[in-house]
Amino acid sequence: MSEENQEQKKDQKRHQKELEKESNKVKGVNQYSDILKRVIHEGEAIYKIKSKSIFLSAIIAGLEIGFSYLLVCMLYYLLGGKLNEEVITKLFGVVYPVGFVLVILGKSALFTEQTSVLALPVLNSQRSIWELLRIWGIVVLGNLLGGIIFASFIGWIAPYMNLFSQDTMVKIGTHVLEYDSWVLLVSAITAGWLMGLLTWLMNSTTNTIARVFLIFMITGMIGFGGFHHSIVGNIEVFGAFLYADHLSLWNYLWFLFLVLLGNGIGGSLVVGLFKYRIFASNQEEA
Repeated sequence: MSEENQEQKKDQKRHQKELEKESNKVKGVNQYSDILKRVIHEGEAIYKIKSKSIFLSAIIAGLEIGFSYLLVCMLYYLLGGKLNEEVITKLFGVVYPVGFVLVILGKSALFTEQTSVLALPVLNSQRSIWELLRIWGIVVLGNLLGGIIFASFIGWIAPYMNLFSQDTMVKIGTHVLEYDSWVLLVSAITAGWLMGLLTWLMNSTTNTIARVFLIFMITGMIGFGGFHHSIVGNIEVFGAFLYADHLSLWNYLWFLFLVLLGNGIGGSLVVGLFKYRIFASNQEEA
């Protein structure tokens, strides 16, 4: 074989490798683009739902997420005095995801699950910031109301069924509040960040088992790390407020302000803005 033929074959192989590399790059961009389009489409669909329907769905989400709180209280009551308290709080990560599975797979309106979803149509210039704030307000109000109803109901019935005591509710709520304000804010940003990532990952697959695994993985991390989720935290702190003399209404409201702000920042800015900007930069390069 002549040297010229050998050189031609080498050039062909190099060219083939370059084509494959470029193909993989384009494929990756397209996959990213597909996920982003699905998330934006999901967000746009939510904007078109009637306010009354969103509010009712948000109340249901606030009630359903309460089952995470129920299991956390039961676990604490069951293991209290048998295990170190720090170990018990880490075990919360095992049961914490249950309410999220009910809410997310059931398609109820949960603030932290929809934070980045609703922000992306705004970043994409399809919706205004005022429309975003309006729908956030409806969802948050419904979630909080549902959580308050659940905390009031379960705090009444649980002692009769020996599930846990009202003292358990006070201890869990106090544990949630035992941080400086800046720690609560940063912790809530982290939880919002993780929930935004969960939304992104959920749109990468339609397999139910995979989706359940993703919910358990992300929300289990929130529960294990003790990061502050505003809607579960609302039930935890309100439940303690009902039965603790040392907690005031101001303690409850200040906590809500910090964690809602943190979750909003984590979900919309950290995930929504960063993910969207990556896509936008890819489009510009293309």
